[in-house]
Amino acid sequence: MNPTSHALWLGLERSNAFIDTFSAGLEDGDWFRQPPGLPNPPIWILGHLAHTRARFLELLTGRNVCEEGWGDLFDMGTEPRDPSGYPSREACRAALDARLADLKAYLETATVEDLQGPPSAPSEYFDSKASVLVFLTHHEAHHTGGLSLTRRLLGKGRLF
Repeated sequence: MNPTSHALWLGLERSNAFIDTFSAGLEDGDWFRQPPGLPNPPIWILGHLAHTRARFLELLTGRNVCEEGWGDLFDMGTEPRDPSGYPSREACRAALDARLADLKAYLETATVEDLQGPPSAPSEYFDSKASVLVFLTHHEAHHTGGLSLTRRLLGKGRLF
């Protein structure tokens, strides 16, 4: 892995560790609870992160690896719904882990020139693959912070 890819990987790896940390102690019913004043329950955050990784992988590789029907559930701007409409926590976590493995595989073979090149799928927001990955790390930090806040508002204790 080249140094630029390695730096981007470290951000994604740390984000994944925070997802694990802030998911700890959430019981089955907690995943579908939405504390007052917050936009989404933890299941939405987990599914949204998995779906977003898939969408960003398409920008990096040109391959669509999105889970069927997840856009309607987890795209930006979707509204919370009845818990029965969501995939299980296990399915969301499996998709999140699979996409992290895909991102690592991409970064292991990407050259600096690849990262400087344009996205593999059309994008009005990104001018390079590196900018896709930088935004992804910031996006994950944003939602991981939301998961941390949601966890606390659900009555879970401090972790740090």
